[in-house]
Amino acid sequence: MKTSSKLSGHFGVSMLAALIFISGCSQLPVEDTKTLMGTQVIVTIYDYDKEQINSDQLQSVLDSSFREIKRIQSLAQWRQLKNLNDWAGKRPAYIGNELITLIDDAYLLSVDTHGAFRPDMGPLVKLWAIGTDSARIPAYWEIEDAQDVVFDTYFNVVDSATAYLEPLGASLDLGGVAKGYAVDRACEVLKELGVTAGMVWAGGDLKVFGHKPDGEPWRIAVRHPRDPEQFAAVLEIRDEMAVATSGDYERYFEINGGRYHHIINPETGYPGLKSISATVLAERCMDADAYATAFFVLGPEEGIRMSSQFDLPAMIMAERDGEIVMKETSSFRRLRGDLDAVVEQ
Repeated sequence: MKTSSKLSGHFGVSMLAALIFISGCSQLPVEDTKTLMGTQVIVTIYDYDKEQINSDQLQSVLDSSFREIKRIQSLAQWRQLKNLNDWAGKRPAYIGNELITLIDDAYLLSVDTHGAFRPDMGPLVKLWAIGTDSARIPAYWEIEDAQDVVFDTYFNVVDSATAYLEPLGASLDLGGVAKGYAVDRACEVLKELGVTAGMVWAGGDLKVFGHKPDGEPWRIAVRHPRDPEQFAAVLEIRDEMAVATSGDYERYFEINGGRYHHIINPETGYPGLKSISATVLAERCMDADAYATAFFVLGPEEGIRMSSQFDLPAMIMAERDGEIVMKETSSFRRLRGDLDAVVEQ
């Protein structure tokens, strides 16, 4: 089975992106691009309610969606979250209802994935510090100590806006859901303001809604994890849907030929070794984000079994003995488009 195809032409975004939106539409969309949440964010309007807004207001609508992403970014960097982490094992912290709801949802996703995704990985994330100048391979005892804290972490809601984290040293890291949540919220803002068809793209997270004016499906290309000039798949989507990809090529460092990436397996305390890329589709981008992390950690066999149980379209890739192994659900396979036809556009 052919699994990749060379890219050509102009796609408007960095080929280092995990997901690439392919326009292919005769009607030029209205879009804008900004750098937010550590990645390039593109918001695109394809169609809108002419009775609610006019063409002169479209830039203002785009700006509103970016402001919502900035708001989520500030929420996730988050004096409130920092206070919750800093005061772990000491006293409750006021964090607000929205952050409590986001954390609760993240823990529900952790339960769904049997802990392959966890929002309380802060001690291990800080220890490895991947993506910073302090990145290193920790000593085994440091990893074991951090794991002890992770598995002992308890998040207790005191009231609608206040929560308590324990034990001492516990730390929540919402990197696995924050960007997806921001994409979801930006789409909701667009719809509230009268956009009937649009897209929000943020690197490895993307969501589309509505129907393109030309009747064509939304086409989304998934980057090949070992060759940024190739697609691993092209998806054709006609309904509102989110897509997220997690890969070992996003943030990593190398020592003596070994690649140490940012997706930590909670069970081992080390970067996950079972996958090199996982792509998941779901109604909410936040869910797709978390499941992509979990399925990456679980690996192709177990990840595909779990995604099939949840009826989630998914593709997981691994590297074994120098060969790329790809497994996908039947629902993912049904969404595949023609790679060569897209590349020739």
